[in-house]
Amino acid sequence: MRAAILGESGGGESSFEWTVRKAIDCRLLGFTDGAQAINYVTKHDVEGYRHERLFTMLRGFSDDDKEKRIKLAFVCLLTAVGIPMFLAGEEFADQHDFFDQNGNVTQNGGKQVDPVNFNRLVDTTDPLQPMRKRIFEYVVRLVKFRTQQPALAVNDTEFIHLDFDFGKRVLVWQRGKSGQDPVVVVANFSDFVTTGAGSPWAEYRVHNWPATPAGRQWREVTQERIVPPEWVGREPIYPWEAKVYTLV
Repeated sequence: MRAAILGESGGGESSFEWTVRKAIDCRLLGFTDGAQAINYVTKHDVEGYRHERLFTMLRGFSDDDKEKRIKLAFVCLLTAVGIPMFLAGEEFADQHDFFDQNGNVTQNGGKQVDPVNFNRLVDTTDPLQPMRKRIFEYVVRLVKFRTQQPALAVNDTEFIHLDFDFGKRVLVWQRGKSGQDPVVVVANFSDFVTTGAGSPWAEYRVHNWPATPAGRQWREVTQERIVPPEWVGREPIYPWEAKVYTLV
């Protein structure tokens, strides 16, 4: 997933598509049940290339891009088959203090003692604090959803829409088994933006969208909003963004 949020294929993977598929469904890696796999985007050993905290790994991007890609990583983590785990501080884009900006540190220079700086979440004098607060609130919503949604507790996963035309990398997966309210994730791993985004006629159509039962509505979880019936399966998409839908 770290490769995916950089727009790259994972090491040894045949394509970007299979990089994402394997990150989302651990059974494609040889596991037979999600209970066998612990998924993480950042682990405790954060030294070196592709092991840094996300904020540090994304240091070459603008703050706006960091925010988008960190949120995208958490959507993938918390809607994937398996048991999610994340390093404390990632939920508000904490960064290294004892590491340099390339993620390097010596054993005696702080490798084992670079604690989470929770003050970054509340320090209003920090120009990045509003971004960190937005990421934190976003992750809170996703964690709450993950713990309450039955469709995310089973293995059943289907990729219902793939779009790699004209530089796009849009993948849509559905979680849940028959009889459960589905979870549908629309994830854009590219700079593509719906033509005319922001206008009342802009749309991106996701084919094979699940049917809407009578008397039910779709809710978009990350923004906590109800989707108007006429926009189900055709809302605009934006660069490096994911939307998470379920029925209510």
